[in-house]
Amino acid sequence: MWQELKNHWEQGGMLIRLLLVNGGVFLIVTTLQLLTTLGFGQSSPWESGAVLGLATTWVPDLLVRRPWTVFTHMFVHTGVWHLLMNMALLYWMGKLFVIHFGSRRLLSTYFVGGLAGFALYFSATNLFPGLQQGTYAYGASAAVMAILTAVATRDPERRIGLVIIGSVPLKYVAIALVLLDYFALSNGDNTGGNLAHLGGALFGYVMVRQAGNGRDLVGWFERIVDAIYTAFKPSSRSKLRVEKSRPWNRKPKSDTRSSRVKTDEAFNQEKKERLLRMDAILDKVSKHGYDNLTKEEKAFLFQASKKE
Repeated sequence: MWQELKNHWEQGGMLIRLLLVNGGVFLIVTTLQLLTTLGFGQSSPWESGAVLGLATTWVPDLLVRRPWTVFTHMFVHTGVWHLLMNMALLYWMGKLFVIHFGSRRLLSTYFVGGLAGFALYFSATNLFPGLQQGTYAYGASAAVMAILTAVATRDPERRIGLVIIGSVPLKYVAIALVLLDYFALSNGDNTGGNLAHLGGALFGYVMVRQAGNGRDLVGWFERIVDAIYTAFKPSSRSKLRVEKSRPWNRKPKSDTRSSRVKTDEAFNQEKKERLLRMDAILDKVSKHGYDNLTKEEKAFLFQASKKE
């Protein structure tokens, strides 16, 4: 089983890794909570409410002492249904997202979308005391909503099959979920969660719109990831020359044989993603015509035709 999970991690791409991390955190959290219930540890209000120090909060004094929760809360779930619903939506929308934007951007949108959800939750709750409910917040919902609205903004007419309702354009699914969170703000059952969902959804929409204007709202996060990756990447030194490690999103300056060597898994994964994206673009052309493609999609189609 461990080898199978390792293979999924190495070959499954960024979407599978996000699913595995969320599932792994859930397993650890529920196991530790069970051990506490059975009397193998001391429980405390801080631990139970803050989910072992991983949940974030709108209270400034608490947040200053636990700044890491701005990131860790995005991977925390304490209920099976909460986890399953978020992961099902992440998997469903994540596959479409990768087709349009790629695996690299999936990671940055997940994190920055989650941060946007936290920003709205924190600011609105402190500005309007009537929205204050509970002390802690956690879950991947804001990040998932950012991914969903990004896909819906890029490909609004893509039809999605829903139980009972049938096939509907993705844009209506996104609008319905946003409205549900907006209307839910008035009953106060999950105010913090609703605010975070709306923040993530707004970010996903704005990110795609701004990308069309040449503004990259997640590039700063990807540069941080590049720097971390470069810092911890094992360096291979040669007696003849020493090459600096390059960020994993940039192309090498020279087209040498050594720079093009990839593992079979990486090559097959990239090929699969290119084919999926090509199918999506061709499907869009057949439905809406070539003129309705974005500049990025036309460029991708042009480059692919040159390789044929």
